[in-house]
Amino acid sequence: MHLIHSFFEINWLPVIVSVILSFVLGVLWHSVLFKKSWSVLSGSVYNSLNHGNPAVIFGLSGILHVVLVIGLAMFIGQHGNFSSGALKGLFISIAWISTSIGVTYIFAGRSFQLFLIDAGFYVVFLSVAGMLLGAWH
Repeated sequence: MHLIHSFFEINWLPVIVSVILSFVLGVLWHSVLFKKSWSVLSGSVYNSLNHGNPAVIFGLSGILHVVLVIGLAMFIGQHGNFSSGALKGLFISIAWISTSIGVTYIFAGRSFQLFLIDAGFYVVFLSVAGMLLGAWH
């Protein structure tokens, strides 16, 4: 019952801002900071020829990030603050997301450097999103 109750207490404006932030950070992360390394290490280049319709890609990514941020908002709850939100975002990103990515990368034979780029995005994103969600009541 507590989990359902926490869903109805979500402040939706910081959820929306956090999802928009995910796209801004994603552009910086994958187009400015790590574009060359990520492209080489992943063997992938984003374009419509090899990845499909950009509207579908970004739309589905947005939906998945909405679900992710809703979960973070529920975990932080109404009594969070700037620092507790950041710590909870950091915890989730390291304990659940990075470990899940790591296991997949081990079996896929992906490099540790690529793991650091991809998992690092979520560590930064969820820590900052946690700050926003915790501080913004």
